[in-house]
Amino acid sequence: MPSVEPTIGWFMLSEADRAAANRLLTSAASDGTRDELGFAPIHFAFADRFFPGTSVQHAQLRYVFFVAWSYQELLSRTAGERFSVDKLFEIERRYSRRLMQSVEVLESSGISGWTKYKAEQRPMVRASTIYWTALRSWRMASPVGGLSEAPTETGLRDRWQRLITREDGDDGKYLTAVLFEGLPGPPPGWLNRTGKIDFALRGQEAKYLRRLWMVAGKDRTQPLLSRLAEDGVTTESLWSTAVRRAATKPDRDALVLAERAASVACIARAAHSALIEARRNVDRGFEDHRHADALPLLVEEHRKAALDLDVAALRSETRIDTRLVEFIETVTEWVRERRPLDAIASALTIRERDLKDVRAYLVNEKRRRDWQKGVATPLDFRWPAVRNMIKCVGHAS
Repeated sequence: MPSVEPTIGWFMLSEADRAAANRLLTSAASDGTRDELGFAPIHFAFADRFFPGTSVQHAQLRYVFFVAWSYQELLSRTAGERFSVDKLFEIERRYSRRLMQSVEVLESSGISGWTKYKAEQRPMVRASTIYWTALRSWRMASPVGGLSEAPTETGLRDRWQRLITREDGDDGKYLTAVLFEGLPGPPPGWLNRTGKIDFALRGQEAKYLRRLWMVAGKDRTQPLLSRLAEDGVTTESLWSTAVRRAATKPDRDALVLAERAASVACIARAAHSALIEARRNVDRGFEDHRHADALPLLVEEHRKAALDLDVAALRSETRIDTRLVEFIETVTEWVRERRPLDAIASALTIRERDLKDVRAYLVNEKRRRDWQKGVATPLDFRWPAVRNMIKCVGHAS
């Protein structure tokens, strides 16, 4: 069996790198919006139900294959050895630099870590980490190392040396575990260091994903993700008639709850932003009113949906905690009574302070100085990213 001398390595992160990693992890925690008021549990509950395995960080669907091919290559080179982060990084850097050759503009290209690769540095969070949840949830990754289900990324690395076994007997052959059963092969020249590669799914890859998505739901049921992909639904709104038509009755009921909860979150975030804006105006002598102007319009737009929310049903569906339930009830009562912003200021301040402590914008004048945020929007439950995934599969099919 192959062997290797144990190696210990370490590295230090700059403040800028820590900040970049924190920004990515923060955005991944919810719907891409900073979650000062703690609506992430609602976002996760519905997004994971409708679109299992997805993330707001999934900018390019074909990355799931790049990651799988990278691990396959690494296993073929290091079976029986300790897992090597360095070797995986070299594989990821190789194909990432080739991807960078395939686009004219790197900004918004979806290439993970391109700024670091361009500077000859390592990205803080690699594609293999960002996309592993999809490989696991969609059952692209196989159970290995004695597990009954696909491993987490950390679990796979911990079991790396056990992915090679020997048949019984003195002449037994070494057998290497299959990490990805039935995975389409990599493109010609995958091992090359140069030559363009791209994000366009191939027909075989799209067919493979559609088959996996069919059983990606809880208890291997067909989730809404698969139903929408089969029907080719890519409407701008998740609340469209086409989406509801494709959904099962339980999912249609859940969509109603999700839409109404999204409206409550939008109103709460709009009020929160307007209050920060008002306090910063006092702090710095500004006269900004973007969020103050947007607030009454957003309240009016989302008022009916927010007031129609069945909070008990929402809690049953999402298992949110009592404090979030009470906060939602406070927001809806404020909307129902059409009270001014000052009437909910205390509840917003307490909620943010309980979640963020001294980092809360409403209690930290120093943090408010550089605060910037777009006008509040409803929770989107990853639909923009999922819609792009469905488009990719549809174009390749």
